[in-house]
Amino acid sequence: MRPGGAGEGDGELVREMLLALRHRGPDGSRVEERGGATLGHARLAIIDLETGDQPQSDESGRIRVVVNGEIYNYVELRRDLEARGHRFRTRSDVEVIPHLYRERGEAFVEDLRGMFAIALHDEERDRLVLVRDRLGQKPLYHAGTEGAFFFASELSAFERIPGLDGAVDPEALDLFFTYQYVPAPWTIRKGVRKLEAGTMLILEADGTSRIRRYWDSRPRVDEGLEGEEALAEVEELLEESSRLRLRSDVPLSLFLSGGIDSGLVAAAVAGVTKPLALTIAFPGAAEDESEGARLTAEALELPQRIRSVSMGAAETVGRVLEHMDEPHGDASCVPTWVVCREAARGFKVSLSGDGGDESFAGYEDRYTQNLAIDGLRRFLPEGVRRRLFGLLATLLPKGDGLPRFLRWKRISRSLSLQVEDAYHLDMSIVRPSLKRRLYGQDLRRSLGTFDSSLPIRRAFREAGECDLLSRLLYVDRRTWLAEGVLAKVDRMSMAHSLEVRSPLLDHRLVEAAARIPSTLKLRGGRGKRLLRELAKKRLPPDVVRAPKAGFAPPLAEWLRGDLGRLFQESVLASDARLGDLLEMNVVRELFSAHGAGKENHARPLWVLLVMETWLRRRGGKS
Repeated sequence: MRPGGAGEGDGELVREMLLALRHRGPDGSRVEERGGATLGHARLAIIDLETGDQPQSDESGRIRVVVNGEIYNYVELRRDLEARGHRFRTRSDVEVIPHLYRERGEAFVEDLRGMFAIALHDEERDRLVLVRDRLGQKPLYHAGTEGAFFFASELSAFERIPGLDGAVDPEALDLFFTYQYVPAPWTIRKGVRKLEAGTMLILEADGTSRIRRYWDSRPRVDEGLEGEEALAEVEELLEESSRLRLRSDVPLSLFLSGGIDSGLVAAAVAGVTKPLALTIAFPGAAEDESEGARLTAEALELPQRIRSVSMGAAETVGRVLEHMDEPHGDASCVPTWVVCREAARGFKVSLSGDGGDESFAGYEDRYTQNLAIDGLRRFLPEGVRRRLFGLLATLLPKGDGLPRFLRWKRISRSLSLQVEDAYHLDMSIVRPSLKRRLYGQDLRRSLGTFDSSLPIRRAFREAGECDLLSRLLYVDRRTWLAEGVLAKVDRMSMAHSLEVRSPLLDHRLVEAAARIPSTLKLRGGRGKRLLRELAKKRLPPDVVRAPKAGFAPPLAEWLRGDLGRLFQESVLASDARLGDLLEMNVVRELFSAHGAGKENHARPLWVLLVMETWLRRRGGKS
């Protein structure tokens, strides 16, 4: 957008940007220049295959919109708008948006149930409105240059813009090494920013802009809420949100693990349709859930396809790393990429169980330990905690191979800190002690006093006054879910032109969960108590009783095999891009200790491999 009028060549530049997004929208593209804005869209056709091309507009044609994602309640919204005199030209879910904006202005987003990145141009006011969905299922990047403002669904589109600063942002690099993802509003490139989940950006005709939060999942716990009442509300909302996400003009599939989240989604839709259930297996791995998934599929009479990811995964890993628009260090990208590839062989849409952990306390070990440590923290004088347990943390061995509750070094360190600082360390991949050895002098100098705990601290501050578990869940929704889990799913699915819909991320269900007392979520070290009660009515007993398992590959073993050779050929190569940023002797030390089985450095080694691969593919050094 150029306030005051489009510039010469804008249309061609937008077409170039769309070329970088064609995997997200292989079914056609369209560019429309009008007023001060040039809007472009690459389409993945799912609803209204014939007339659903974008941009869409209202009757006047002066409010235009492009959307990445879906509006699930468009049928109800359209019915209400037609009753108020609005007339529609298509059957598209997107067409309701300009009509809603005409009625409600910026408040239009409050009526939407869906996942979306929205760009709306109001020609009458020469105003641009960008909106990212409430939980962050769809990304939205933006950047300003001299006299122009750009936006896109992927960072790669900005590589086509002349004059944009594309150097690596050292703060974002530090955040990536800390959390294994780059949280909004940072991006790995200096000149580009990400819109945060649940916010909108308004760019006015005079070039001024403002960002405001239109939705938040801040806990508003109702301590008087009884278990049966909460269970009935969650059951009703899960049924409704699951069936809303069946709206499609193309066939759907289902991601099915051995856990209760995807199992409950499967049960919610099984009475309406029987989608193909897709499952990933890790033969011989401790966390292979394929047997539980098989039991669920059989109980619900769903057709199922199981695919294995084996030790010889270096080729697959290489392809996954090549598809990272922005570095992402969650190793479950690998099985996510594989299951999305399988789904895309016959489908454009899949349902998933993402979101249950962050609303209903699924990360039970982490939450239980933090609650126990905080109980001790509140009974010990601060001075004693900081001195005594700070000293113990420096003396005790790491104990990475031990269960979480026996890792005394980490427990002592957490006791010596305030809760937000302890949680930041708990979520860190490369911790401060390792950063001091790993970061090169130039990187340390460029970072100055930057504090990578800022995203965690801010989320804790905005959680408000409530019990610790509710605050931890809120922090995870604002950070790990939005920029970690959902970014992974979006990138790996869109690499295969696949849309993933998550009923447990319906904002009404998340709001309901935020009102539920913590005792109905976690007790006696067992998480997701409420969902387990619901699962008892729907799923096989062995699935309900099964312990929490992750969706991660056996990364430690892989890095001692084929993946280790890939690491040597890239990160430890003489031309490694990370050589200008890190102390490579420390990297070799970590790799050697891991390969010898002395210590488990799988996660920091993996984020190094991801970053090196991204730097080589995207070009250049910091």
